[in-house]
Amino acid sequence: MRRLVSLVIILVAACSGNPKPKPDAAKDIGFNKPSTSLHANMDVSGTVVDLGPADLSCLGTASADVATTVPVVLTTTVKDFQDNAKLNGGAVNPVNITAFKDVDYTHPFDTQMSTYSSTACPKNAPCGNVMVTVPVGTKRFGFQMVDPAASPAFLPTFLLFQSVDPSTPAQTLDKIQTVGQSTAQLLPALIGETRTPGTGVLAGALRDCSKHEISNFVATVSSTPGTATPISGSEAYYFQSGVDLPVHHCMDGMCTQNELDSASGDGLFMLIQLPPSTMAYVQMWGYKSDADVGGPMTEIAELQVPVLSDSVVTGSYEPLRQ
Repeated sequence: MRRLVSLVIILVAACSGNPKPKPDAAKDIGFNKPSTSLHANMDVSGTVVDLGPADLSCLGTASADVATTVPVVLTTTVKDFQDNAKLNGGAVNPVNITAFKDVDYTHPFDTQMSTYSSTACPKNAPCGNVMVTVPVGTKRFGFQMVDPAASPAFLPTFLLFQSVDPSTPAQTLDKIQTVGQSTAQLLPALIGETRTPGTGVLAGALRDCSKHEISNFVATVSSTPGTATPISGSEAYYFQSGVDLPVHHCMDGMCTQNELDSASGDGLFMLIQLPPSTMAYVQMWGYKSDADVGGPMTEIAELQVPVLSDSVVTGSYEPLRQ
């Protein structure tokens, strides 16, 4: 969750404003072939450690998702990403939160507004708290967070592919976070990009069957499931391991320390300049073993998502299951 949150922080800042663009390689639609196979990684005291080949033992196996057998009251807190700097514990103004099955945000199963206190409160106080009820029969669900104010303080933000224990009636999720409008002013465009108004942003992190971040995959957004049909205009970027900042594409296939054409050990990626679409397919591809390098890549993960104008859609990605 921490890595996904840091991704959201940076990607909006890096894709907004009007920076002076830095010369970059040809636009990367997310389907350049990596030079090595998929590896697992783990953060050890702030250092990303390569654990060797990624655990793909669950790839193509039956899904382990279990539908809820009881209504689950899930308590969480809505915070701005700058929660450590906020006097009110990071809670943002009252937020409209909808929760929905899978990615069907147009048919929410619960709609709530978070609490808010304009006075200072400690981080363990109920600032920004909200409770949503996850109905029986739910396997995966998502959140949409929208500012009801006439002048929104944050962008519409989605968090997809969430789950709960299927049989525990009351549960807690640490926090869900919004992306403030001011984020766009905090960091210049680190990758020399000016986001096209009206386009959408998709982002996430990929983990293997042992929940370790995967490196050396490529991400793309496709108009078709199961096959890579990259959507025109989309651009893929990856994040420097241990720094959680997006970097430029490699020039002429030769990567410097601050350039990437595939994911680093953080497993983070973002796809920008996307035209709005009711549904698109975020895909991750790579080589399962060193013996596969140079041949056809294997699709490792895929999630059907909406692409929404001037919105950020994030998710946690796992190997494809049946």
